[in-house]
Amino acid sequence: MLKKFLKILLPFLIAANAVLAQQTALLQLQIVDANSALISSATVRIKQSGKLIKEFTGEVQSPIVFSKLETGKYILEVEAGGFQPKSQEIELRAGANQLTIQLDILEISETVNIEQSKQEKAVDNAFNSFLTKEQIADLPDDPEEMKRVLRQIAGDPAAEIRVDGFTSNSLPPKSQISSIRISRSSFDAENHKLGTTYIDITTKVANPRFNGSLLLTFNDEALNARNFFSPTRFAEQSKNTVFSLNGPIKKDKASFSFTLIDFRNLEGDSVNAFLPDGRLRDSVNRSTGYTRLSPRINFNLPKDHTAKLSYEYDNSNAENLGVGGFNLPSRGFDSAFQSHQLRFSESGFIGKSFLNELRFQFRYENSQADPQSEDAAVLVLDSFNSGGAGNFRKSSRHSLLLADNLLFGYKNHALKIGALVEFEKLAELKESNKNGTFIFSNLDDFAAGRPSIFTQNPASKIVNLSQVQIGTFIQDDFKLSKNFGVSLGVRYEAQSNLRDNNNFSPRVGFTWSPFKNGKTTFRGGFGIFYNWLETGHLAAVLSRDFFQPGEIIILNPEFPNPFLSGQSQVLPRSFWQKADGLKTPNIYHTSFSAENRFSKNLILRAVYVYEKGINQFRSRDINAPVAGTRPDPSFGKITQVESSAFFVRNSLNIGLSGTLLKKLTFYADYHLSKITSDNNGIFGLPGDNYNLRAERAPADNDQRHRFSTSVIWDIRKGLRLSGIYFANSPLPYTITTGRDDNGDTNFNDRPFGVLRNSERGTWKNRLDMSFSWAFSFIDRKKADGRDFSILTTSSESGFDFTDPEKRFSLKFFVNAENILNQANFNNFVGVQTSPLFHQPISSEKARRIILGVRFNF
Repeated sequence: MLKKFLKILLPFLIAANAVLAQQTALLQLQIVDANSALISSATVRIKQSGKLIKEFTGEVQSPIVFSKLETGKYILEVEAGGFQPKSQEIELRAGANQLTIQLDILEISETVNIEQSKQEKAVDNAFNSFLTKEQIADLPDDPEEMKRVLRQIAGDPAAEIRVDGFTSNSLPPKSQISSIRISRSSFDAENHKLGTTYIDITTKVANPRFNGSLLLTFNDEALNARNFFSPTRFAEQSKNTVFSLNGPIKKDKASFSFTLIDFRNLEGDSVNAFLPDGRLRDSVNRSTGYTRLSPRINFNLPKDHTAKLSYEYDNSNAENLGVGGFNLPSRGFDSAFQSHQLRFSESGFIGKSFLNELRFQFRYENSQADPQSEDAAVLVLDSFNSGGAGNFRKSSRHSLLLADNLLFGYKNHALKIGALVEFEKLAELKESNKNGTFIFSNLDDFAAGRPSIFTQNPASKIVNLSQVQIGTFIQDDFKLSKNFGVSLGVRYEAQSNLRDNNNFSPRVGFTWSPFKNGKTTFRGGFGIFYNWLETGHLAAVLSRDFFQPGEIIILNPEFPNPFLSGQSQVLPRSFWQKADGLKTPNIYHTSFSAENRFSKNLILRAVYVYEKGINQFRSRDINAPVAGTRPDPSFGKITQVESSAFFVRNSLNIGLSGTLLKKLTFYADYHLSKITSDNNGIFGLPGDNYNLRAERAPADNDQRHRFSTSVIWDIRKGLRLSGIYFANSPLPYTITTGRDDNGDTNFNDRPFGVLRNSERGTWKNRLDMSFSWAFSFIDRKKADGRDFSILTTSSESGFDFTDPEKRFSLKFFVNAENILNQANFNNFVGVQTSPLFHQPISSEKARRIILGVRFNF
């Protein structure tokens, strides 16, 4: 492992030393208020020995940059209207230096200028906030837990996370994070993906000294409760390790970081089926392993430019997937996944007025799925499933991304122009349903050996495809007045595999702070967003199109040999296809938001969103029987992917956050939503292929109510207790007859007069708790001429666990998930012929206790 790591890291070290020549210092300065919101205008002076060296006065559109400074100590003076001035000593090292200054609000006076400054600040920073250093230090150590808490703070469980400008499913260790910004504006033309919230994480450019951390978490079945559907506690165990190391390559000019993540988990699940001889409740185990290696190098380049180069290797594998619920152990399959990712970003000023941001990404991944059984599958609808999984697949994927943004100002306009190009190539070998599948309507039919249908894809399918997608945009942010800001932009997108090239996306937004105290702010806007046709979906269509070996469909087959004649009927050749003129799905999105700061530590926010999606992807059998006869009798099923579906969403989100008694921080969020649609996803088939209006009903994800709240209590320094509570209303499910009454070979027929998704499950609620104790090792710290090497407990000494001057520190924590052991049910049965009709067959995880320790050095 060490040799492999050195081979990976060596090219980075060589590349780093090749660009290190800068000897001057660069200061990037952010000025925020007590709520971590950016202050819109300020005066900044840098002095040395009483002499003025640099000065800035004016509006702050982005971090203030002072370049070509000599290294050494300076006095920094910051003034802003409505805030107390601040002066402090700073020391600048060669290369980039990042600093955040927090100003306290000045006591309210009668001057109008101060009140107008608050209005202006509110307009500039509405629904955008930076987390303070203390808030970042207080985030959970576990990367997955950190994602959940950040989304909780943002008030959006689907918030998109970006690291150094790249969308990312993984987070860097806290020691590598420089800043975290939460943006609640969805109308920026730079954004392809529709979303109300973005969490932007910036990593550090330089590390003055070597530091790192080691995180270990452990869970065992002895610490867990029994799942509701299992007769015994699952045999479970998890051992997770996160290691990070950071340090300088050449002091203040280039730095490196290295992250190792290793998860080893043995998980349990319940089998809850109904066999001919009665109810079956059992447990099953699956093992998963995940490893990530990620070295990164940050450069301070000449002329105030910075660059970041990173490599990421992911390797995961899992055994015994697919088992649980109705699926018996024979349905299990194994999977493996590997990926290599290289990312490069460079940013800096071109001249004095233009800031350029360049991003490049290359990614290669391969994956494989192997069924554990080669037997034909036997599916007795919503009673039990046995036989092989029939999902053998091998695939490899290459992708390239290149994006560039140019930012500049003109008078009171902040302009941004950018472009993006993505290329993706996919090669896939599939043996889907190679051994065939029997479907029985009910247990009586199974006992009598009367399957309703047999399907099989006996031949291997090979797919090779490539896709190019582009996006370009222009954005202008400006003020009509000090308390009214406007955002205008337009984006254009296109894909090579669709002939729809008229995808212009206008975006308009506004921010208004009507009152002089700047405590109330309104934001609204409108935009059009498009969704890509994913290569994985396109590959699924191409693997079953007219030019691939056909699918065998036999009605009323013999069992267990479906090819005996008997009363069976073999359909002519069936295939899939894309509709002529397939369009890019688009969404019309509009929202209106209001925020009110009742005090410095109490904020209320409300957001209303209306969305309408048209040209959404769905599938339909265009050769389905009419009065028992298919329109084209020379073919069987012709499954066509078309852009004829829609959805409508109305939602209201109310959030309240604040600090009580200086030691108690809370977040509360309530979400009310209604989503109506007429499809079940890109490959979902309607109950009636010729009456799509009958599919209009609550969407599969129509969750009307969602409430969450979290409380963090700093008992004393080093001791912390926190809790997060969730309560979610039930999702819908559909009632079906369990028969193919209309003869289209799909078992999704509903009783007469019954709508899709007409029933709902039960409410879910869950309480998670966490307790932590932290203390520091104060090592080689000089004070009053003496050397100290002592162990100091934060809760007794007053030392800050997150203080970078502390040499070593330890943190012990206990996380309790679902501490009340609430049974939260999933997968309610909607098939009328099932003996489990209207009953759930699974539940979310029972109570789990996770032990952990983190060592910082």
